[in-house]
Amino acid sequence: MPVLLAIGGLDSLNAAPLQWGLTRGRAAHALPLRLTLRTPAASAAALAGGAADVALVPSIAVPRLRGARVVPGLAIAARRRVRSVILLANRPLADLRRVAVDSTSTTSVALLRILLARRFGSYPDLVPHDADAAAMLRDHDAALLIADAALTASAPTAEIHDLATLWAEWTGLPFVFALWVVREGVEVPGLEAALLDSRAEGLENLAVLVSEASARPGWPGGPALTAYLSELLHYGLGPEEEASLARFYQEAEALGLVPAVAPDLLPERRAERAS
Repeated sequence: MPVLLAIGGLDSLNAAPLQWGLTRGRAAHALPLRLTLRTPAASAAALAGGAADVALVPSIAVPRLRGARVVPGLAIAARRRVRSVILLANRPLADLRRVAVDSTSTTSVALLRILLARRFGSYPDLVPHDADAAAMLRDHDAALLIADAALTASAPTAEIHDLATLWAEWTGLPFVFALWVVREGVEVPGLEAALLDSRAEGLENLAVLVSEASARPGWPGGPALTAYLSELLHYGLGPEEEASLARFYQEAEALGLVPAVAPDLLPERRAERAS
């Protein structure tokens, strides 16, 4: 009996296209695997603690995963607008004092801290909170919501700031929210090909994902979700995305949010150093 490959996935719609083949497609039959869906922070913790061999983790976690390797070509990214990582604010960003944050995504919290500090000179207290927009805004100046909670949020009086848009305006780059990462010492023939194939099947079945999601109470309709998965988000990790990650890690390191980043962390850099 082959050993099961423990894979940590994300329990949100934005990850569903990457994970399709691991549960419903060819990858589920090509590899002996067990997929467990978690929040982004929990997925990173599972990989770091050995509960997962491979995991889809928030990009801010990668520099802390010493010895782990990023799977080439795959990511959850947005070129300019993402819609599912938003700050609802009741005052100007430069004047924020207390911000309630859904801390299940450490990347979004780090991105918010970087943007507020570097673009707006703002250093508010970031307070972990359950993902409830009304409750968050009751006692705070702003609320950070991510993933499915952001897609279904309602706060009529707050100004909505899309963090991917703020990043793109500042850097001219897309933003990378999550990456497939393999734990140190894990070597599985065909793993990277299976993950690539899982994405291909997911993108082929976006209509199914949209139909299922739009049927949930309170969720946006099919056209909005189709645009979200096929236009706002993309699932590749190329030179622009790697340049964005390098900038993100540089800014995060300057604020003490991550340790120094290894120069060969990303696939493109490893290839350059090997050539």
